[in-house]
Amino acid sequence: MTKICRECDEPTDEPIAVALEHTASCGGRVVYLCPLCRSVLGVVPLDQHPAGTGGRVRYEEEMPA
Repeated sequence: MTKICRECDEPTDEPIAVALEHTASCGGRVVYLCPLCRSVLGVVPLDQHPAGTGGRVRYEEEMPA
C-alpha cells in the first residue's frame, strides 16, 4: 500500500506508522514516514510505542557515546 511520507511528501511503498494525529471535530488519522525519514529523524514506529503514549510522536533515545 503506497502512502505519502509526512516529512518528505514523497510516495513510499514501505510506509511506517509513527503517530496518531488527533482532531477536535472528527476521528484522527495515522501519520506515516518513509523508512529513510523515520531513520534520519529517529522516530519510533507506532507499533513500538509503550502503552499510554496516546499515539504522539516519540523519538529514539540517544545512545551513550
